[in-house]
Amino acid sequence: MVMMATKGPIVAMIDGSVAGDEGLIRTRAVHPPARLARRGRMAVTGVSALLIGALSVGLATAAQAAHAGSAAPGRYVTKVAVLPGQSLWSLAEAYDPNADTRLIVREIQQLNSMAGVQAGQVLWVPRG
Repeated sequence: MVMMATKGPIVAMIDGSVAGDEGLIRTRAVHPPARLARRGRMAVTGVSALLIGALSVGLATAAQAAHAGSAAPGRYVTKVAVLPGQSLWSLAEAYDPNADTRLIVREIQQLNSMAGVQAGQVLWVPRG
């Protein structure tokens, strides 16, 4: 049998309360703040970068859709293979005869990022 000798009173737990705890102050256990290890910091940085990238792509897509939506409603484009002897002017007249041909030629140039046309080339042409 082991006996322990203490200089102060022995405190016993009875039904969740401490017997003989007159004058004792109870405090909660203090836990140090959580700190991330290097691996955790790298994970947080990676997730943050992915979220920022996704947000940027979403905003750019929305801005591009808003810009594309500013064109005339009901305008469609079609792919056309250029035949020998055709010019941008003749394509513009053929695919949108009711519109101003100069504007259609400019739109064909913008749609295809080009200035001239060659036989066999495939172009996007607006339909009227």
